[in-house]
Amino acid sequence: MIEVRQSGTRLTIQDAGRPGHRHEGIPRGGAADKLSFALANFMVGNPWDTPALECVLGGQHFRFQKDMTVAIAGAEMWAQVNGQNVENCTSFKVKSGDILTFSFARTGCRAYLAIPGGFSGDEFLGSVSTYLPAGLGGFDGRALQSKDILEIKDVNPSPNIIPTGYKPFHSNHIVLRALEGPEFYELSLSSQRHLFIDPYRATQYTNRMGARLKGNLVVPEITRHMISSPLLPGTLQCPPDGQPILAMTDGHCTGGYLRALQVIRADLWLMGQIKPGTKISFKRSIGTDSFDVLARRNAFYGNLIEGFSF
Repeated sequence: MIEVRQSGTRLTIQDAGRPGHRHEGIPRGGAADKLSFALANFMVGNPWDTPALECVLGGQHFRFQKDMTVAIAGAEMWAQVNGQNVENCTSFKVKSGDILTFSFARTGCRAYLAIPGGFSGDEFLGSVSTYLPAGLGGFDGRALQSKDILEIKDVNPSPNIIPTGYKPFHSNHIVLRALEGPEFYELSLSSQRHLFIDPYRATQYTNRMGARLKGNLVVPEITRHMISSPLLPGTLQCPPDGQPILAMTDGHCTGGYLRALQVIRADLWLMGQIKPGTKISFKRSIGTDSFDVLARRNAFYGNLIEGFSF
């Protein structure tokens, strides 16, 4: 078993999510940073979509009650085992009684802790990912708390080492490639320019559902009433106050604000590392670029991690 000694800012069980249910009002969810999650599982020898722990902003402490190999990937939180530093994006051995601690997130927002065989959780629609707004999946549908005990499966797969060039780079200035949204050309010309020129910052109102951004106002040329329309993770909405909202992993399935931009699929994993204060820039993606980028990135990481795609 593993004991949660301190749950930190937020700690949940996540896997690859629940695809195919947005028409029923259920977002896919799952690991917010899909790539770091997959790499953590790869390093302990799990299938890439095995349930792992998503640690938000740091402060988590764990006590192990069995010898095993574990892996961490994602945000840099200065992890330590019994007070000794362990390198990010690596696997390492722990013994029964060892304590793993995460400090605060210096770069990025979310780190992932993977163990052989993964973590058990409450399944809903084929996934144990925790969806807090509806209390689904995970550990009784809630975030993990101090003194929670997590069961460990009795498996021992062979660990892997991430080759040179495959470790992602995390920064507190995230650049997201984006396509024009359905209502992009309803924005004022100055708003269209600002979106691709000036950076924005994530405010304190940032979580797995959405990130409220602060920066130049994004306003329509002519105000009109809009019927609620489909949303996806990576949709940038423009509410009446002119400060955009970026839909995140657990974001709503529909919304009634203008949709200015859509982050390309290959860059969605980067949004999982957005925290309050993160600087965000949008880079224009043109024509079929988004398909080419996705194909190249899937080929690159799919060659390393069996079955993985963005």
